[in-house]
Amino acid sequence: MSQQRTSEHRGTARILTALVGIFVVLVAGLISANPAAAVAGPDFAAQARTAGLSAGQTEGLQARVDAFKERTGGVQTAPNKILLGSGAELTVVVPGETYARDLDAPVGTRAPCAYLRFCAYSGENFTGSQINMYTCRSYSIPWTGNGSWDNNQSSGTRARMYNGSGSLIYTTPGARSYDRSGNWTPVHSVRNC
Repeated sequence: MSQQRTSEHRGTARILTALVGIFVVLVAGLISANPAAAVAGPDFAAQARTAGLSAGQTEGLQARVDAFKERTGGVQTAPNKILLGSGAELTVVVPGETYARDLDAPVGTRAPCAYLRFCAYSGENFTGSQINMYTCRSYSIPWTGNGSWDNNQSSGTRARMYNGSGSLIYTTPGARSYDRSGNWTPVHSVRNC
């Protein structure tokens, strides 16, 4: 009797193993047919609406983020934030607002250029979208026209700006220094240290 039960258990186990195998093959097939289903990213539009942005602001913000992602190769991490490799974050200004900000902060609040950062702004007087550079390396500047920068790195640290040919065109004064109005058009990249 004990041998018969063991044989029945083995048979049941084999059937269950076969069913699990079939299930795994089916799920793998569905995922390979639709990779987006495998990695469902965050719903940035829902996050933007929760932060109080209108439908128009949400749509306009995403269009700006998409354009910056294309220019920088960065990865979107929040409705208005793009990680630029390791070492910098671009905060995109919300349409209709003056300053880049954390969406949890009130409208009109400017995102700070924290200590040990070099910050590049798309607009004059620290307005517009903002790149916070914290790891020492070279970063592409995705905008042209007049903007600004804030060198709030450790005392004496200088940032260097390069043109599209890789030639040095400007070295900032040592930290703490800033420029409320500078032309980004000839600047292709900044090495923050």
